[in-house]
Amino acid sequence: MFKKLRLKLTLINILVTGLILGFVFLSIYLLMNKALMMDAERAINFIAMQNKGPERPNPHIVRRMAQNSFTLTLDSHGEALFKSQSMKVEDKTTLINKIEKFKKDKGNIKIEGETYRYKKFVSMNDEYVTVAFLNIQNEKDFLAHLAMIFIVIGIISIFLTFSGSLFLADKALVPIKDAWEKQKNFIADASHELRTPLSSIQTNLEVLSDNFGKDVKSQKKWLNNIQSESKRMIRLVDDLLILARADSRQECMNKTLFKLDEAMKRAIAPFAPISEKKGVKISVNIDKEVEFTGDESRIKQLIVILLDNAIKYSGQGCLVEINLEDYLNNIIITVKDTGEGISDEDKVKIFERFYTVDKARSRESGGFGLGLSIAKWIVTEHGGSINVYDNELKGTTFKIFLPKYHN
Repeated sequence: MFKKLRLKLTLINILVTGLILGFVFLSIYLLMNKALMMDAERAINFIAMQNKGPERPNPHIVRRMAQNSFTLTLDSHGEALFKSQSMKVEDKTTLINKIEKFKKDKGNIKIEGETYRYKKFVSMNDEYVTVAFLNIQNEKDFLAHLAMIFIVIGIISIFLTFSGSLFLADKALVPIKDAWEKQKNFIADASHELRTPLSSIQTNLEVLSDNFGKDVKSQKKWLNNIQSESKRMIRLVDDLLILARADSRQECMNKTLFKLDEAMKRAIAPFAPISEKKGVKISVNIDKEVEFTGDESRIKQLIVILLDNAIKYSGQGCLVEINLEDYLNNIIITVKDTGEGISDEDKVKIFERFYTVDKARSRESGGFGLGLSIAKWIVTEHGGSINVYDNELKGTTFKIFLPKYHN
């Protein structure tokens, strides 16, 4: 697929480049041809003015025209009355016959292997016709040489364009290939994660079918399993929808001015019983009266994701610290834990979708590896950045920088 796309991009680029070069070269050639022919026309008119008839020859024609031009005057019967001294054509009869064949008053004619521009001038009383000739062979040779140069440049340009297009196509396809691979992995991981709760639900339903006729109370275990897996699947679908809308730019932020310190306290409050049950202490250090322009619901979701992860990977007796610091035009949010920590290899990948440090533990706790991807998206949409660091002694620190005002 990518080979065909690469070739298609290359051919399109060559076609566009070829059309542009063709248009430019053709325009230059036509304009140059027109300019040379106009110059020749002016020269012919000047020659004719200097030679108006047999009784008034003018030997004072400019040097160039004297060398490259001549006039021939014919009577009404086509007989030559006068020729200019510069005329070098041996056979006047042949030339007169050629002129009579051309019914046009002006044009080009071949004389002894060279191209001449001619123009007829009829006298006032129609007694004679003066035909002025100008040798334009040099102009023709110049235009032919110019056309050859354009053809050579065009061929070289097409070759260079082909080579450059292949290189640029390879570069352009790198992010597309990455996106394609991520999409394939995303679909595969999503299918796998959805299959797990669906399989569990199906298994429990089969057990219920086998126990048909028993009272509901005796089947509570299987019903609870179905409910738990259903909730887990709903959370997964919701997360997938968020990321899908984010990718297609359909998930818009509803940014308003709100008190960030109060929003964070509301997001942290539900974790008190969870941390207490697990034996994890939560320390909250939040600056007061901190106003922030952003999507309040998404910021609260960001805090929930980071706090949930911190508690999840912290054992009994560990400490989780949440800090909010107000610095002029920026806000710093820090979530620090003294838990297991994250390896350097995992730090690079933790913001990727479906990536989990401990897959077994994540599955037990209901995690899918989408939380930090959503967290990074929320921070990015607010014009900020999120980074992960090791603590000096033990554990991990997530530090978020957010600008107070971001469109």
